[in-house]
Amino acid sequence: MSDHPASHAPEVVHCSSSQPAASRLRVIESLVPVALAEVTAQLPGFIERLADAMFRLSDQSVLPNEARLSFHAWNYLGKNAGQLQRGVLDQLSQAWLGEIAALDQTPLSGTLQTAPDLRLVSLEEMESRVLIGNLSQAVELENSAALVALNIRLGRLLQRDVISIAHNPFRPAVFARAVHDAWCRFDGSDQSHRLVLRLLRPEVLIDFAPLLTALNGALIARGIVPDLLDDYRSRQSSRPSPAPAGVADAALRHKLEEWLNQVDGEPVAASAAGPCATLLGYLDDLRQAAPVASLREAIRQAPADALTPADHNAIELLARMFDFVFGDSTIPEHVKQLLRRLQVPLLRTALVDKDFFFSPACPPRRLLDQLAASGRGLQHDAFADDPLYRLIEQIVERVQREFDQQIGMYSTVVADLEAYLLAEQETEHSALRPRIDEARRQENMQQARELAGNDIARRIESGEVAGFVEVFLETQWIHILVLAHSVAARKPEALDKALQAMDDLIWSVRPKVSPQERKELVSKLPALLSLINAWLNAVKWDAPERVTFFSNLAERHAAIVRLPAERSPRHRIELAVNVAQKASERRLNRRAREMHDVPLDQFVHVVDSIEPGSWVRFVRSNGNAGTFRLAWISRLRTRFVFSSRHSEESFVFTAGELASALREQGAEVLPHGSVVTRALAAALEQ
Repeated sequence: MSDHPASHAPEVVHCSSSQPAASRLRVIESLVPVALAEVTAQLPGFIERLADAMFRLSDQSVLPNEARLSFHAWNYLGKNAGQLQRGVLDQLSQAWLGEIAALDQTPLSGTLQTAPDLRLVSLEEMESRVLIGNLSQAVELENSAALVALNIRLGRLLQRDVISIAHNPFRPAVFARAVHDAWCRFDGSDQSHRLVLRLLRPEVLIDFAPLLTALNGALIARGIVPDLLDDYRSRQSSRPSPAPAGVADAALRHKLEEWLNQVDGEPVAASAAGPCATLLGYLDDLRQAAPVASLREAIRQAPADALTPADHNAIELLARMFDFVFGDSTIPEHVKQLLRRLQVPLLRTALVDKDFFFSPACPPRRLLDQLAASGRGLQHDAFADDPLYRLIEQIVERVQREFDQQIGMYSTVVADLEAYLLAEQETEHSALRPRIDEARRQENMQQARELAGNDIARRIESGEVAGFVEVFLETQWIHILVLAHSVAARKPEALDKALQAMDDLIWSVRPKVSPQERKELVSKLPALLSLINAWLNAVKWDAPERVTFFSNLAERHAAIVRLPAERSPRHRIELAVNVAQKASERRLNRRAREMHDVPLDQFVHVVDSIEPGSWVRFVRSNGNAGTFRLAWISRLRTRFVFSSRHSEESFVFTAGELASALREQGAEVLPHGSVVTRALAAALEQ
């Protein structure tokens, strides 16, 4: 794990048992300014996305009251965004400090805690807890590795084996609750409180990855760099053994029960008796011999009276499962050679404990899953010198040596492997930071262009904008809005001024009925024209069309000022009809453009559902194929960073590029999830 550079030598914290608890809490309190700085940088973008969600709801909702309420919230937020921003920061600061203070009274992870009594909680509060809980779980899943690392470091600092996510002061739920509390103080309408909570989505919230990276980096800079291997192993072993869990698919479980409890195709009662000592002794002797090529071959040499029908069923099922694993082309051959040495140990385990077939949480089964999945990253010639390969080799040797001696051995080696992979992913993420930062910048610019386009579209779809002004907004002013949106996180006032200038320009070319309106126009024009010219200078628009635009603008303003004081009812009706026709044409044109978008085919759905950690095989331009892990997905899922192990090779795909590669068979998403579950399902289908 790489250290974060600092401009001065940080204070190194040694977590000795003599260090007072108050001193340790002060170290955690020092993280609050770090977190506030990260949140402050992202708050304007978050508020912009929240406002966007409000406006979309007001435009699309079929419930009049909801549409009215969301429009009111959007309008109020647009006028008072700075006030909400300050409120969120105040609430966050108080919430974080309160959570840190509570750590001193938080029981150790092994202590049973009383569940909160919800009988006196209102329905509104229950709804808010559920919504915040669901939102937090989604964000936690997306940032699980960084959260686990932060939990481990906080646990080391507090001299505990583990800090659970529920006790982490910087967990996503605290941010979501602070935003909701800040809005409740910001807008007094009870109905808007529930509306905002429902609009909070992972894609609307801030990106937690930079926040968690900064917090982990701050602890690293203070010398709090625990041995993730030891801490992770301790955390895994301290957990209570999971209750036997059925496979996710109830139909698969039923098929497993039928297979294991039948003789010659006829169902029989399940036997509680395990394998006989003769069979177990035979399997123990096999470890002294060369690795077996096939379970079926090995078992043919077993004593004839040592096998029951139930044993035969389990052996054949396990043999079919290994056939599937060894036939998986995504697992390198040198890794399969190691897995072949696990056939006899896992057979012995499965015969003694049939939970191997039914529970994905069974440690021997988890070990096989993790070995097969991590082996995908060893698709290179120098695999023998790879630390991961050497670790897998050591694990296999230990399993062969101790599988009949230590019951807890499987849990230990699984914890070792998972902790190693976690540490490797953190190192990989640090190496990929420049590429991830560039992908994030590209997404922000793309989002800025989309938001700028939406800002203009919402205004010109009303049909009240003059034609030459529409062209100006769509071809020139959009560059100004893109610039303003791109710096909105640092300079929110720039976006407010650019939008206001656009609105004032649109207002200036609308008909002015009363003398007071025309007088107001004349008084505002000098400042408005000066501001528009200043913005155009900022984006360096010096083309001849600029002179033409201002000439047309001057003619329109002069015509408005010379209009008669009153218009006939017929003229007003004609103007209203023209506006309505233009608005209708705009909506039809927008729908036509949407119909010509790329269809949502199966490959788009694959891109929408792919998760970090998935492996994808890409075909290079020379025809060679390479397997890469999906290391990072941007907040809006528009950028995907792929990397080889140790990040020797990495690249970025947009969502469209990835869907196109899948569509044109230039890429293939490899099967994800438990290889054992897939192998058992395939075996039972034979």
